[in-house]
Amino acid sequence: MNESTVKYMAGLLDADGSLSLMFRKHGSGTYLALRLTLTSSDAVDRHGFVENLPNTLGMGTAHRYGKNQQFITWTVAKRADLEMILPRLIKHMLIKATHWQWLLDVWREHRGQSVDDDKVQALKDQSKFSRSVSGPLKPKNYPTWAWMAGFMDGDGYYTCRRNRPPRDTWAMRIGCVIHRNDRHVLELIQKAYGGKIVEHGQSPSCLCWYRNAGVSESSFVLSFLSKMARFSMLKRRKIDHMIHIHQQRLSISTSAEEATV
Repeated sequence: MNESTVKYMAGLLDADGSLSLMFRKHGSGTYLALRLTLTSSDAVDRHGFVENLPNTLGMGTAHRYGKNQQFITWTVAKRADLEMILPRLIKHMLIKATHWQWLLDVWREHRGQSVDDDKVQALKDQSKFSRSVSGPLKPKNYPTWAWMAGFMDGDGYYTCRRNRPPRDTWAMRIGCVIHRNDRHVLELIQKAYGGKIVEHGQSPSCLCWYRNAGVSESSFVLSFLSKMARFSMLKRRKIDHMIHIHQQRLSISTSAEEATV
């Protein structure tokens, strides 16, 4: 697994991934296990990226569920696989890194040891606190392109709507939604790509980063989207559609200018 893939997966898992301590009864004892999961759906994952992760990454299992089997979950639970992939992911994560490192350390410390009920409850309480104050292991100056593409594939959006006649224009926007506890990530994104951070209109616990992506912003948009298209696995179709619109509008504008010369 090359570093670009690791960074992309770090962004996607920062958005939609879960790492959980599992407390499993075995005989008279309770033992800790660790499970990494990523869930998607056919509506988002049109090309089966998540379902093919066991083959792509050489680890984990994938299974479908739901009324129409439209949801897919990739799960990694084997010790050797977790020890291999988690340190590489955590190094690049911007949101869940410290929390996942804590989970990994706790699992390593108690692995193979029976824990009593008081310890189980204490670990559950500590896990909730750990997630509430998480962030990167080390301060980051900017999000990498691969991480950003993964994060946008999870919690981002690319909206594109054609205005009604007689206005022959497009309303386009790129953005992402995040829990307000993780505002530092939106500030990092804003520092790198501009745009605005606003309250989420429907969820008081969330914030949004967005930037208008209309034709007047073509220089930035085409540069940004070309990088996203390079790494994106889930929303490439939307990205390509926006790129096509910008290129088409620029072509029309250039032709009109040439016609007036």
